[in-house]
Amino acid sequence: MIEILDDLDVLTRPDVDPRGLSLAGVRYGAKAADTVARDSVIEVTLSPIVHRVIAGSGRATEYYGAEGEPLSREEVVESVVETEGIVHFSGKFSCRIVDGMVSGFALYGAGRGLLAHFGYLRSRDEFLEVFGTPDLAEESFDCGELMGYRHRYRAAEKQVFWDSWDEHVGWLNIGEFDSR
Repeated sequence: MIEILDDLDVLTRPDVDPRGLSLAGVRYGAKAADTVARDSVIEVTLSPIVHRVIAGSGRATEYYGAEGEPLSREEVVESVVETEGIVHFSGKFSCRIVDGMVSGFALYGAGRGLLAHFGYLRSRDEFLEVFGTPDLAEESFDCGELMGYRHRYRAAEKQVFWDSWDEHVGWLNIGEFDSR
């Protein structure tokens, strides 16, 4: 089992097997209830019991159920760990959970989180030298402007976004994630 925090460069391998990875002690493919440190979760998205969220800079996130009832952070975290959703941790990374099993890891935040490790890459050509040739590269446009490239590596079940505006790795998903 390779701990990503101990070897971030493992993420550059185009053929790394997600089943051999863990992130902050959370093992890919493991039962989430057994591996996710609930007290380390700072936010939750896609919880099946949450119907409304109030969040903002400088305030604690508030979660509400179907009837408008407030939900505790603990209830929301437990709902995801037992069923499905995404749990987020400080350091700009998260774990995707499906049917109670850890099915993916996401890293985001470019210059502020774990992806800062790849800050030395200053061009897409350098990115491709380090990460390798993807099985599929898709251009991403917004309002007619090229924003970057989504690189898909099938063997690793990995997607990496190269941000063309700021010339950095914008996000990296490994495992089962819906297309962004």
